[in-house]
Parts: sequence; structure tokens; C-alpha cells
Amino acid sequence: MNIRPFHIGMDEMYQALLLFWIPVSVMPLGLWIFLSSSDSKSKTFGKVLAFVGFTMVCLSPWTAPSSPSSAAGHLLGAIIGPIVLILIGLYLVSFSGNVPVGKLPRSDRRLGVLMILTGFIWLVGMHWWILTPQLAKDDVNPYWYVFWPTVLILTASLSSFSAIALLTIGVERRKESNSLFMLSGLSFLLLLLGLNVDGPLITAELFREHLWLAVADLAGLLVGSLLSILVFAIVIFVYERNLPPPLTIHAPSKEELQQVADVVSIHIGGEQE
Repeated sequence: MNIRPFHIGMDEMYQALLLFWIPVSVMPLGLWIFLSSSDSKSKTFGKVLAFVGFTMVCLSPWTAPSSPSSAAGHLLGAIIGPIVLILIGLYLVSFSGNVPVGKLPRSDRRLGVLMILTGFIWLVGMHWWILTPQLAKDDVNPYWYVFWPTVLILTASLSSFSAIALLTIGVERRKESNSLFMLSGLSFLLLLLGLNVDGPLITAELFREHLWLAVADLAGLLVGSLLSILVFAIVIFVYERNLPPPLTIHAPSKEELQQVADVVSIHIGGEQE
């Protein structure tokens, strides 16, 4: 998909601000209005606002080509199809199984599996076929180099972790865990193929380079998350340890006990009860 930008008589900075960065900020604003409002009109306004922002971001390679960040909008528009298919498929597979609430017909499971496979094959075709997102002829979207290795690593890791968790704490989840192990194995196989087989526009050497960068990014994110949790736990521990001991009160005197007994005798045990 080659980019032929629109010619707009506007300064490049203002063009990027109005046609990319403002729509980017409008999307979470619309989602916040939709999720936090109870009024139907406000919910509709939030959905429309988020949709307009999302559409403008996807069109940013044509409307704001001077902004390097508009390549993110180009990638978003390229992957929205397979991602939506995979998400809908996961929903159908999840709620057509053994769930107590919102159970879907059993026939939806096959449709969900088909949609997941279609979306996954679509993404695979973006690496080893002609579907690779291109800003211009033979100019691959730079964000694709980051997106695809990261997706494969996360899919392989999270699927394995989820499968082990199902076997450990789940009840009668052997079938689901086997499916997750298969998904993890497929992702790992695609990683190996990417490391050794060239695509039409992406070489194995280039994929290998970005794969290690993605591993470093994910490892840094994991270590940073663990450190933040550790620091938070240490702060809570130190704060609670430095709190003064709770104040104790003296035992009630005989006069106080007698007063309580008199009040209780007035309100309990009457004939009206």
C-alpha cells in the first residue's frame, strides 16, 4: 500500500498537530467519556469521538505525511483487520466453552477458531507475502519491524504461561491448555522461520536484529515492572512498620457496665416484643 499524501496548504507542524496528535488524544478521551458516563447521549458522543479520532489517526499517512509518527497510524490501519478477527474469535471461543455466565452456542467455537486462524494467517502474510505494510514501494513501515517480533514473543510466552496456569489451578481444563500449548508452539515455530527464512521485503538478518531488540525491550519492561512492584511493597512495609501502635482503651467500669445493662433491659424483653 503506497502512500500518496494529500496536498494541504498548511504548515507542517500545524498539520501534524491538527491531523495526527489531536486525534491521538481524542481517542482515549472518547473512550473515557463512553466508559464513565451513564447517559446514553454521552456514551454515543464518546463512541463517535473515539471513532473519529481513530479514523483520523489511520488516515494520518495521507493527511500528515510530514510527521514521522504518522507511520504508526499507517501500521494501525494495516493491522486493524486481523486484530479484530483475532479478538472476536477469542471472544467466541472463550464464551462458547465451559463458562457459567454469558455462554454462547457451542457452534460458535468453530467459527471463533476459524476467525483466529484467519487473522493469524493474515499477519503471517504481512511478513512472508505481499501484504507487508509499505509507506512507499519497497519502503517497509518501520513500526512493523517492532510489532511482529514483539507479537510472536508475547504470544509464545503468554500462551505457555496460561497453559501451565490452567493445568496448575484449573479444573478440567486439559483441552484448553493443550490448545494454548499448540498456539505457543506455532508462535515459536514462526520465530524460528523468521530467523532463517527471508520474506519478500524483510530478510532473516533484519528480522533477527529486531527480534533481539524486542527481547531487550520486553525484558526491560518486565524488570521495570517487577522493580516497581518491589519498591511499592517496600514503601508500604516501611510505612506500616513506622506507624505508632494502636491505642488501647481501659476496661469499662462497674458504673458503665450498669448503665449499659439498664439501657439493654429497657429495649429488650418487653411484652410488646
